[in-house]
Amino acid sequence: MAMVIQTVDGVVANKFEIADTPLKFGRTADNQVQIDDLAVSNKHAQLVHESNDEGETIYFLEDLGSTNGSFVNETKIQKQQLHHKDTLRIGWNMFTFIDENEVNLEKTSKIKKSWIPGIYFSK
Repeated sequence: MAMVIQTVDGVVANKFEIADTPLKFGRTADNQVQIDDLAVSNKHAQLVHESNDEGETIYFLEDLGSTNGSFVNETKIQKQQLHHKDTLRIGWNMFTFIDENEVNLEKTSKIKKSWIPGIYFSK
């Protein structure tokens, strides 16, 4: 399951799980992530997901024509694929994208057989 974590001064303030519908960010109440910040547009950005050719879910942050832009890892974007632990900035608000599927893949390592029988190692 993927989620976005909002941090304030390095402390977790909110967690937003990403469901089937786009996760919308903005100043108005019709956004799932409502941000009270004058640097944030009414309909600022949305986080969407798609399936790739292998059937894996991939996530994107898409700017919705906001005045001040949306940023991934401090790079201004229009639409950007997200990866585990990417930093999102909307206005002056910081979020971290968490994708537990990528975390599980990171933990998988390739085991190699050594020249000693019964001994295996990973690099």
